Amino acid sequence: MSDALLLVGHGSKSKHADDVLPYYVDFFKASGDFNEVLACDLEGIDGILSGIKSDRIFVMPLFVAHGYHTRVTIPEALGIGSARSLIGGKEIVYLEPLGRSELILKLIKERIEKAKEEK
Repeated sequence: MSDALLLVGHGSKSKHADDVLPYYVDFFKASGDFNEVLACDLEGIDGILSGIKSDRIFVMPLFVAHGYHTRVTIPEALGIGSARSLIGGKEIVYLEPLGRSELILKLIKERIEKAKEEK
């Protein structure tokens, strides 16, 4: 079975947001864990599944918590009704958003420490 990873971000008109999704795509491509690694924002999600060749697609919403986009916008755009769905013979595995994580706590602490050092 071939696996794909689809990273879904919110999207932004800010030029400072342009490098976030490509950063994650490059990391997961280099990992070799997936046959395909793609990313899109909410505006580019419609029809994206049709271009993916893999049998199983893991969809990762890059959001901190569940909200309208993770519960409605993304599932509707993908045409899925549950965390595991079959669409056109492909298994779609819709992952939980980032949520509560000790790793995120560590990142917040690191950012605070960096800000203290920059006085």
